[in-house]
Amino acid sequence: MPAAEVTSLDELRALHAAVLAPSFPPDELEDVEAMCADLVAGRTVALVSSSDAGVPVAVAVGTRSEQVMLLSYLAVAPGTRGGGVGGELYDEALRRWRDTFDPLVVLAEIEDPDVHTSAADDHGDPAARARFYLRRGARALPVPYVQPALAPGLSRVPGMQLLALSVRASVVADDDAWHLPTEPLRNFLAAYYERAEGEPPTDPQAAAMLAPLRAADELVVGP
Repeated sequence: MPAAEVTSLDELRALHAAVLAPSFPPDELEDVEAMCADLVAGRTVALVSSSDAGVPVAVAVGTRSEQVMLLSYLAVAPGTRGGGVGGELYDEALRRWRDTFDPLVVLAEIEDPDVHTSAADDHGDPAARARFYLRRGARALPVPYVQPALAPGLSRVPGMQLLALSVRASVVADDDAWHLPTEPLRNFLAAYYERAEGEPPTDPQAAAMLAPLRAADELVVGP
């Protein structure tokens, strides 16, 4: 069944409970009501794939900004993983978001498999997740990425990778290197942190994360 846009808050709440919550640790999962508020405001977009019987089996959630999109979540319902539905939804989400929003870059944040070495049955295998994205052309950005604390009472998540999943054709060089301007990336991460934590990312940990984006006007990311 083709992917459908999620427009109902009740549907988003149900997907959060049935698909997202079993797939991510609490510190990596945004509060459902915050996600609903962003859906209403147009900052969040979501697609769902369902079985022939109409049962949701996968969801993709994206967060929009002026030039940068974040694939906040891509998850397949427990019991249906490994059948290819996640890859199909991923391809469809990127295609739709490129056509609709024309972002400079679509990002994703994943656990670095060199740091998060144990595969948790409930939340998936970090190494398998990294392979999923990399074999679809994603490129890791040279940034010591730390996910912000997504809500009061939650913690930051260090040891993450920031991936570029897709870029605008104008930043692709003849040798297939991606020349990403750093200012939009800095602005996106600063806004993400301030929205999640309530204050700008000025502490030493955040400063170290942003340092590569302040040191040059562009990141050159090879294939």
